[in-house]
Amino acid sequence: MRRHPFVLLLAALVAATPAGAAGRSGGILPGASAKDPLNIDAGKLDYFEKEQKLIYSGSVIVTNGPSTLKASRLIIFLEGKGSGQPAATSNDRVKHIDVEGPVTLVSKDQIGTGDRGSYDKAENKVYLVGNVTLTQAENIVKGDKLVYDVATGMATVQGGAAQGGRVRSTFTPKNQ
Repeated sequence: MRRHPFVLLLAALVAATPAGAAGRSGGILPGASAKDPLNIDAGKLDYFEKEQKLIYSGSVIVTNGPSTLKASRLIIFLEGKGSGQPAATSNDRVKHIDVEGPVTLVSKDQIGTGDRGSYDKAENKVYLVGNVTLTQAENIVKGDKLVYDVATGMATVQGGAAQGGRVRSTFTPKNQ
């Protein structure tokens, strides 16, 4: 692993640009657009040039438009290989993101929590896995796995062994 402060900074900036984010359709986090800035705040950043991988650790907070992600660790995998040039001049793009938890994802009026998560650009889906809770106002859905399709806005929650294979939901009517 080589650490070049200039390359680290440029790699982080490339990952943060809308063109280097989730493509032209949207931002990295649900609810964000390609025009929304991406901000990452963490205790540490390691950049692995050969693997084209960035690892943020230490109380990571990511904001992208109206959405916020909090995790213990964020791993960003970039498309393409470095050609010895600084990352900002290559065609690197975010292709996959893994987060280690506990994970909290806040998007508009919804809060999703889980043990770990990921975003896959090719599928354009966000995954939360392990002790998943999705909250909207006072409505709560609990399961083991949440799959959110960024393109359609559809969320699917699946139960796991801890829930007896079941999804548990509580819906509270609005006060009249």
